[in-house]
Amino acid sequence: MKLKKLLAIALALVMVLALCACGSSSSSTTADSSASTDTAAADTSAADTAADDAAAADDTASDDAEEVEETELTTINAGKLTVSMSADFPPYENLDDSGDIVGIEVDIMSLIAEQLGLELQIDDMDFDSALLAVQQGKSDMVVSGVTITEERKLVMNFTDSYTTAVQVIVVPEGSEVTLDNLGDQLIGTQRGTTGFIYCEDDYGSDHVVGYDSYTLVIQALLNGQVDCVVMDDSVARAYVAENPSLSILDTEYAVEEYAFGVDKNNTALLDAVNTVLNALIDDGTVQSIIDQYISE
Repeated sequence: MKLKKLLAIALALVMVLALCACGSSSSSTTADSSASTDTAAADTSAADTAADDAAAADDTASDDAEEVEETELTTINAGKLTVSMSADFPPYENLDDSGDIVGIEVDIMSLIAEQLGLELQIDDMDFDSALLAVQQGKSDMVVSGVTITEERKLVMNFTDSYTTAVQVIVVPEGSEVTLDNLGDQLIGTQRGTTGFIYCEDDYGSDHVVGYDSYTLVIQALLNGQVDCVVMDDSVARAYVAENPSLSILDTEYAVEEYAFGVDKNNTALLDAVNTVLNALIDDGTVQSIIDQYISE
């Protein structure tokens, strides 16, 4: 009897131990599951935080980019591209019958201003004053068939050249003026232009008369106050077309490159304008504009 009791007790102990073991395994599984859930939650939270940080960084970068862009496009009049020019230089810029300023450079500058997100403002004045305006910070740019010269590079920056120009000699019909005897003549030019500078250098100031505008230069030629005029070929053709008593000598006086002058202190604007200008040159837009105004 004692033996049976002992066996019963032993069996009971074995069952108790088995139950404890099962309980421990279940508890361990629950703990592992809980830990896994907590880890996943922590990972998700970390991912969300990283995403939020990345988004914040993107917003900051975007804000910085906008701030840089605004800084790069600083102009003398906020939101405007102020351009000085002498609107007596057809077909590059001149007044039409309605009194509006039109021409090759007007069209190009309109596209550049639009691409830069600026409003184009044109200030019309004589050529000398137009050059001074950009030097004195009264305009952002100067455009009027401006030729790149070493002297001008000292006081303004230049965009890349967008076209080649030729200086020619305009004379009355029947004139005996030639390139060979030009130094014996009284030459009319627009003051401040390369034609004025070249002629003074070649023949001396006594043989050169400078006028504020080409309109006045041509009028002086028609009135016999000068013997000839040195000016850009395409501009000369425009004036000769309106004055049949004038003609252009079949010879070149000088060949030069036209570009746009930019405020010496605004290199950011120079870079921005060059980027747009070169894109317009590369896709043929500039040439198509020139072809609208100048036929060979």
